Amino acid sequence: DNFNGVYNRLMLNYTYQDWKVTAGGQLYQTPFSERDYFDPAWLSGSYVKNGWDMNVGNYYETLDRGILLRSYEITGGLLEDQGYRSKNYFYRDILGASAGFKNRNFAVKALWGYSLNNVYPPTQDFELRRSDEVAAISAQYNLFNQTVGASALRLVNATSEAYYGLGSLGGTILPNLTYYGAYAFYADGDIVEYSPAETFAMYASVNYSLGSLGMSLEWKNYKNFLIGSGVNEPPALIKEHSYRLLNRSTHVLLPENETGFQAEVFYQMDNGTVFTFNHTWADNDFGIVFKYRESFLDVATTIGETTELKSFVDYANDPFAGENNRFTWGFNLDQSIQSKYGVKLEGEWQKFNRFDGSVTDVVGIVTLRNRSKVFVSLITELSNDPYVTKAKNKMWLGTSALYKLNSNHSFQIFAGERRGGPACSAGICYEVLDFKGVELRWNARF
Repeated sequence: DNFNGVYNRLMLNYTYQDWKVTAGGQLYQTPFSERDYFDPAWLSGSYVKNGWDMNVGNYYETLDRGILLRSYEITGGLLEDQGYRSKNYFYRDILGASAGFKNRNFAVKALWGYSLNNVYPPTQDFELRRSDEVAAISAQYNLFNQTVGASALRLVNATSEAYYGLGSLGGTILPNLTYYGAYAFYADGDIVEYSPAETFAMYASVNYSLGSLGMSLEWKNYKNFLIGSGVNEPPALIKEHSYRLLNRSTHVLLPENETGFQAEVFYQMDNGTVFTFNHTWADNDFGIVFKYRESFLDVATTIGETTELKSFVDYANDPFAGENNRFTWGFNLDQSIQSKYGVKLEGEWQKFNRFDGSVTDVVGIVTLRNRSKVFVSLITELSNDPYVTKAKNKMWLGTSALYKLNSNHSFQIFAGERRGGPACSAGICYEVLDFKGVELRWNARF
């Protein structure tokens, strides 16, 4: 059924010298009382001075590139689970306290708190939303441009108590060559599903740059390493795309069982043209090995002083999603007109085989702008994917208008249909629901 809904989020910050206090909450109202809530969810205080960093209340913390622990905020993002149908802000914080100290050669931090499981909206009980109690300590020491690190984490919830450890080594080998490696393991506890030998995470990366050339290589081997309800988020080693079809077709990391690597090469020519090549390889062994492979090439250049052009090609196989021989091509063309106006054309086309059929997805967007303050877009998508539509061909048609009043206020309205599906932002993947109707957003900073 059609219905009206209102979501609001307000955050207030007060800073005095080295102290900062933040308070905030969120509100969701619909005609359905089981979805409604008022959630005064955020209250925190922090102190930062002379290498000390202390927090109490709600805070964010990441340990060891997310292998043991990662909390985060996806700015402006909203979650809406298909089961609960209650919107809430897209963040995963810790409610507790932390303290850290850092100088030139040494850093140490300790933390304790209850991690938020944002799958459950604020309409659910505290014990369900914050079922994981975490406590951790982490230390790093720098010597001759090398950093040795060690971390330990304790997790307690209604079903288990578990202890995890991690050791890491990283630094600079040559002026243009850096590396990082980490090994994490299940040390002790009452997790009965897996033995310590079956529960580990290994990650390594090497980065090299020389002038206009840059290269990176990453490797992963994760085995049964989903901690609690997901308080950790190990590096995915999957290219995160800004293009719509590729972002929606992304491979979502499965830390329960995944091995693979990612290699990327970046090169900028003297005329400013940039080439980016990425290859991703990931295997998931669930009795049957699902082999994800993706190769991506992107070229960005300028034509004269008024035209910017980006074009890409991508080829992948994703048997886990039933997408074989997936080929995607697209472009972005941004044309300035008399310095005040501009037009941007975006086109993407994708085709792959699924079982005995062929699936085609198309995206087309036209955007007109005025002085980078007013943007008006027409957005259309086409698909014959039987996973998303029963029709022979399905069209989503919508229009949006964005007005940036100044650096502190922006207004955006969308009207029409918007296709949902997987989406990834800042290494975090989530599900976006289909939408049909009118949506107005106001973002303000006072």
